[in-house]
Amino acid sequence: MQNTSTTFLGEGGYHGGLCHISAAANYFIEQSKIDKIPLTNLSMQKLVYFAYGWVMGYTHKKLFYDRIEAWQYGPVIPSLYHQLKGYGSKQITRKILEYDHERDEFFSWNLTKGTAKRKMIQSVWERYKSMPPAGMVALTHKPGTPWFKTIQEHGYMAEIEDPLIREHFMKLIDDSKQRIVG
Repeated sequence: MQNTSTTFLGEGGYHGGLCHISAAANYFIEQSKIDKIPLTNLSMQKLVYFAYGWVMGYTHKKLFYDRIEAWQYGPVIPSLYHQLKGYGSKQITRKILEYDHERDEFFSWNLTKGTAKRKMIQSVWERYKSMPPAGMVALTHKPGTPWFKTIQEHGYMAEIEDPLIREHFMKLIDDSKQRIVG
């Protein structure tokens, strides 16, 4: 196996989403290093969920096609959780790498600078970066949130359905009258 690393743009998404989930996660990892703000798996789960929700609220499109579930500490994307679980509760220090069997090399998904989706994800980072993980968990646990409704109706580990997420974030947009995209 070669010891190489390539960067791919996660713009086309995976199975039709606006981007690959690792592209969004890698953006948050990059920003955490730049801003010197520690990022754990717990905070990553919430940031990626918030990015998904705000994008869905504004565009009515999925940011990615990975499943979002209602776990004890809020919404979790299992595929992303498993990629990062080796960190435990420690700081994420490296980008998520994927392996391309055809090219026999590792690569990372990234967002193209200047694109609308990157600007939206950047706005999510700016909005939530200073919030401790427990604060993000508390936001997702409020009565009426998609996580709360899913837990009440289906219990833990159930999928949080897109209509719940879309309606919730559209309501937040309407209530605040603030635009996340500049």
